[in-house]
Amino acid sequence: MPALTLVAPDISCDHCKHTIETELATLAGIEQVQVDPPVKTVRVIYDDTLVGEPAIRARLDEIGYPVGA
Repeated sequence: MPALTLVAPDISCDHCKHTIETELATLAGIEQVQVDPPVKTVRVIYDDTLVGEPAIRARLDEIGYPVGA
């Protein structure tokens, strides 16, 4: 399964981590989510037959953690 690591500059604490992990887990095809607040990264392992990077980025944007450029 593919893995994706994204940087979301607005991640600042464990509350952010919990929110992101909970929300991304609701997407079909998400196998694992790891958020590292100190480095502001979101690592996602997913089934690319069910979900893709655009949907993952869109969900992060919807919940207030847009991916940096």
